[in-house]
Amino acid sequence: MEVFRSAQIKLVVADMKNILKLVATVLIALSFSGSLHAEDNAILGFFSDLNRSKEPLDWAIASGFQSKHMVDDPSYEYNENNKGIGFRTPGGWTAGGYYNSIRRYSVYAGREYQWRLFGPDWMRLHAGVVLGGVSGYEDGIQIGGVEHGIHLAVLPELVLRMPYLEAALIYIPSASKTPATLAGQLRIAF
Repeated sequence: MEVFRSAQIKLVVADMKNILKLVATVLIALSFSGSLHAEDNAILGFFSDLNRSKEPLDWAIASGFQSKHMVDDPSYEYNENNKGIGFRTPGGWTAGGYYNSIRRYSVYAGREYQWRLFGPDWMRLHAGVVLGGVSGYEDGIQIGGVEHGIHLAVLPELVLRMPYLEAALIYIPSASKTPATLAGQLRIAF
């Protein structure tokens, strides 16, 4: 009976963590969209200022990912050539699919924001963030019949932008049994 109660407590804690991630992601997305009023809150004011300074984005077709898992344990060989395809709209909305690190198919959707750091127009470096979710990994939020659940994510990135081409280096925090990862992605902008 004690084991059963312990398992129930662990499930409640895991669900609370997922709910908190969902609430935080929604609040950040709302603050960027302007649906909340910045004058009501200093934190929202900060995000509102960030929103006003973001760079406009173009339509883009995105590749899958080349990834490097930051783990010293060689006992599990992760798939580091994550073939796939995606797209991004001028508003920063992005979606796609790929064959993930634990050899399952994943789909993702989110919103990307970028801020110019430096460089001339023909080759400039941007800092960015993608707020979204991805399926295909273990222990995610179970919604409807989604197998393996959905993980919510805040993904920081550095993007080298040139006319018609972008190269992104994305940091992916640890999710369930997958370690933190650095991923590279190419995008053709038009």
